[in-house]
Amino acid sequence: MPAATLASLPIAVGLLAASMPVAVLVLMLVTGGRRGAVTGFLLGWVAGIGAVAALTLAVIDTSLPRDDPAPWAGVLRIVLGAALLLLGLKQWRSRTRADAEPGRWMTAVDTMTPARALLVAFLLVAVNPKNAVLVVSGAAAIGTATSVVVHQVAALALFTLVASLGVAAPLLLRVALGDRADPVLAAAKAWMTANSALVMTVVLVVIGAVLLGNGHSGLRSG
Repeated sequence: MPAATLASLPIAVGLLAASMPVAVLVLMLVTGGRRGAVTGFLLGWVAGIGAVAALTLAVIDTSLPRDDPAPWAGVLRIVLGAALLLLGLKQWRSRTRADAEPGRWMTAVDTMTPARALLVAFLLVAVNPKNAVLVVSGAAAIGTATSVVVHQVAALALFTLVASLGVAAPLLLRVALGDRADPVLAAAKAWMTANSALVMTVVLVVIGAVLLGNGHSGLRSG
């Protein structure tokens, strides 16, 4: 388990940072008093990570050979790294459009029921390419580090917890500080709205470059 955790946690931290645009939506739900929708959203986010990661682990455990060393592990890292680099480039080139995204979400906040919030969050993980590839990368890191199911589940639980902190932070801050959190949340919303595209680009490029390097090293050592 330690190896799987160490391999996946940097990607979980990257997903935490990359979830900034999503955290803006949670901020609006929290400040709007939509507690039921916030709960549904958090459950959908966790479920989305769990579903994508579990599918990835199932494919790795049932379809790929467990050679030592395994050449496919290096190839998988290279493919995922290249995908993240391309997504990072696309994110930067479309940063003006991406920065406007929270404005589009704002129109749906007032009518967002708990069930709809759950579905939206699930789709933001499972369908959004940037988030989905990051989750697949984290799950692949776990799957290539250990084949012990118990260790995979434990590492995945920690991965999900860390990756969800950014989305859960507005609610946790509101619970801890009450109304005193409002100025902090407002400042956080303004900063995240202005800088989310840059942060996500950096996360995608850095993690993509690391995966490419690790994959190349793995192929050479194999």
